[in-house]
Amino acid sequence: MENKIDRNPKVRINLGNRNTVFMPTECGPVCKRLFSSRKQELKTYFPNKIVYNYKANANSKGSSMLRSRRGVPPFFKLTLVVLCAFILWSFNHPRSQLNINRSVRDFENLNLRSKTAKKASSSSSSKPYKISDFHKVTAKCTKTSTNVVFLKTHKTGSSTMSNIMLRFADNHNLTVALPLKDHWELGGYPAYIDKRLIDPPLPKYNIIGHHFRFNIENLRGIMPDNTRYITIIRAPMDNVESVFGFFQDQSPFDDWLSEIDANTTALRLHTFYDNPTKFYSKNTDWFFRAKNHMFFDIGNDVSNDDDAYIDAKIQEMANTFTLVLLTDFFDESLIMMKHLLCWDWDDIIYIKFKMRIEEAKTEVDPELGRKIVKWNKADTKLYDYFNKTFWKLVEDYGNNRMESDLETFRAKQKEAENLCIESYQPFKRKPWMVGAKLRPKPSDYCRHLAWSETVYGERLRDKMYESIPGLKTPTEEQDKKRNELFEKVATGALRSD
Repeated sequence: MENKIDRNPKVRINLGNRNTVFMPTECGPVCKRLFSSRKQELKTYFPNKIVYNYKANANSKGSSMLRSRRGVPPFFKLTLVVLCAFILWSFNHPRSQLNINRSVRDFENLNLRSKTAKKASSSSSSKPYKISDFHKVTAKCTKTSTNVVFLKTHKTGSSTMSNIMLRFADNHNLTVALPLKDHWELGGYPAYIDKRLIDPPLPKYNIIGHHFRFNIENLRGIMPDNTRYITIIRAPMDNVESVFGFFQDQSPFDDWLSEIDANTTALRLHTFYDNPTKFYSKNTDWFFRAKNHMFFDIGNDVSNDDDAYIDAKIQEMANTFTLVLLTDFFDESLIMMKHLLCWDWDDIIYIKFKMRIEEAKTEVDPELGRKIVKWNKADTKLYDYFNKTFWKLVEDYGNNRMESDLETFRAKQKEAENLCIESYQPFKRKPWMVGAKLRPKPSDYCRHLAWSETVYGERLRDKMYESIPGLKTPTEEQDKKRNELFEKVATGALRSD
């Protein structure tokens, strides 16, 4: 039997072995009488039609409920039919919660769903972490940027960057925030940068290029509003290996691993990372050197492994820094810095003046690498994030353009090295480090390329005190008071986050 509703003003009933009834939703008295008799044709079109099929059977008790009875309104029968249809749909439709097959599948996946729910609940229950409302300068430079902060992170090749920053300030006669005399870290490190512990005392500065602990709110009181912030990070495995090698005879490693020869960096590395929680203690001076050291320099809590906290701080960093350079792609990073700051080639030329000898480096095997990545979770997430964003910048800059610039830059590098460097020789105090030995009677250009931040800082200190009107060299008593304050501030931060 064919049941059909046409999209024309006719609704037909086909009566055969089965009674087919079409009940419109908008049905007047005449329609209801026709519906009850089930013997007439519905010839009037009603919108929103609903179709019901049933077989009348005089011997069936169920069917007698559907037959027209005096005193039973058709609406009651319609409601009953709708209810039955809904129940059948519920048990058979694949999207229904009452579907038997679906219930079985849900039960089979109960543990998985429960674990997922717990994980999601745990993630969503993490407290929201407050981040700074500061946002970096986004406008493209149209002239040389002269207000720049470089956060020098530890063991990332940042000494070369410090030379670049200080040389730029020197060549452009800019003011520089320097460490106090006889200190090589700025602003009370490892405390957050403190304006009272910067020399010379000025209202604002153009350039920062030393080690300090980052705090954007403190920096806003030191730097002009249009300052651009940059820093440098390194692949965590290489950074950790370098930290252990450089600080091998200092805290916290000498405190925790005193029974192991300080010169055996490999053994100390493996011993520590076999069970880092056995040694790691925030009650040890310089404890942060042993976990997420880059994350610490950027101003964050190295012991907080909560993903929500780490992600919030990375987002804060992304909002703040114009560029995060990568040690592993140093030349490419400098080219991007030149582009984003509108600098020249001469501003970013460098020579390698401080390196560890190959024999002093420790090979990080895959197993040790996995342990380092796991323990330094924040540094790993930090590097992964900014590695991706860096190559997005390069892509926007143009890959072919980058390749061409690399050829130009490396030719200029080679030219400077041939002009200035005679050889590389070990340092007397740290024989595992080598430094550049300049050719006899070097030019000022070569000497400036080779100066460390300590030597260059002293030159700039003298230059500023001599050239800035009204700036007076501090007395011995003033220096003594500031050094005492530095010791108080810095010492108080040795065991704090």
